[in-house]
Amino acid sequence: MIEWHRNRIWYVDMPWKRFGVPVGSRMTVIRLEDNHLLIHSPIQLTTKIQLTLSKLGRVQAIVTPNLNHHLFLSEWWLAYPQATFYAPPGLALKRTDLVFDQTLSSQCPPQWRGQLLQTVLRGCDVSEEVVFCDPDSQTLILGDTMAWMKNQYHPATVALAIANGCYFRPAMPLYFRKTFHDKTRLRQSLQEILTWPFDRILFAHGQVIHEHGKHLFSEAFRWALASVDS
Repeated sequence: MIEWHRNRIWYVDMPWKRFGVPVGSRMTVIRLEDNHLLIHSPIQLTTKIQLTLSKLGRVQAIVTPNLNHHLFLSEWWLAYPQATFYAPPGLALKRTDLVFDQTLSSQCPPQWRGQLLQTVLRGCDVSEEVVFCDPDSQTLILGDTMAWMKNQYHPATVALAIANGCYFRPAMPLYFRKTFHDKTRLRQSLQEILTWPFDRILFAHGQVIHEHGKHLFSEAFRWALASVDS
């Protein structure tokens, strides 16, 4: 587990394939008040991860940011029954085998109100992702909203990343971008995010961004911010 910001944020990567192509997956851990831990985008739970988390604090909140990052939830539900499980819009209908405590919205739950910022990225026809920001570390925390696969070398991964526009620079993958048909609602969400205090970005797939994050985020969504609906 890599410490991203001292005593505040950590992340851990795992190998993972999408349609047989290695793209990896990343989980973020945020220490809230009273040593309570928020798990963002949970990956496969291992004994090593459990032991590391036990040293950091108590797992209190488990957050799934979008409809894609739910594959390992059953393991976490069994291991941490006392935790509060948060679903993005629509996941409770998709995973009827699990019981979620709350569906996320653009309003922070009491567990991290005043500590984190959050909003729903609107305008997508198939999946609305919940986006977070930690002002203390100036970190924007995403799921699939952006990817940057420049640190990948598998031929299939490189080809997929180039085709989706997220190899040479951080960007929303083209397959996801094409599902955003309501550009007005998307721009409203992006404009809100750009008011947040962040300079670094963590997301689920690819290279992390250590600096100039707000500029890179703005450039990645120039196509949406500059568009005008007819």
